[in-house]
Amino acid sequence: MRSRDDLQVHNFLYAFSPDCLFDTEAGFLDRYPGDQWVDMAGMDNYADFGRNDCYNVEAGIRKLKIVSDYARKAGKLAAFTETGLESIPNQTWWTGTLLKALQTEHVQLACVLVWRNDTRSRTHYYAPFPGHSSVPDFLRFYESPFTLFENDLSAIYRIRRR
Repeated sequence: MRSRDDLQVHNFLYAFSPDCLFDTEAGFLDRYPGDQWVDMAGMDNYADFGRNDCYNVEAGIRKLKIVSDYARKAGKLAAFTETGLESIPNQTWWTGTLLKALQTEHVQLACVLVWRNDTRSRTHYYAPFPGHSSVPDFLRFYESPFTLFENDLSAIYRIRRR
């Protein structure tokens, strides 16, 4: 089998991001393919952050810390590759849950991704839209000096000439 290096494929980031069913670094790495194949270590976690009105944010923070610490040790990017709260029934979820978790334990993440908004469904969405009750809190999250969005990164796509 030819590898990405044999094929000169260098424009992808390869992420390892299991679900949140681990409590230790060894559990996180249970099916890890190896540092030579992974650019980004991440985690998908809805369960600890309010899914079905169940919150265990402390457990979620511990798991993010495992991901962040491993990535730092291995020289990888760390990410919260999937999270969110379907329909966002908690009006302060963005700052009261997500931002609070991100600011705890010196977790270092390159990105955080909330899941999609399905335009065909009235309830399957993870980002607020105009008029949604969590918009004011999302704006506080967006304006926090702790968060960066694409608009905060000037000239990120400019090609640097040597």
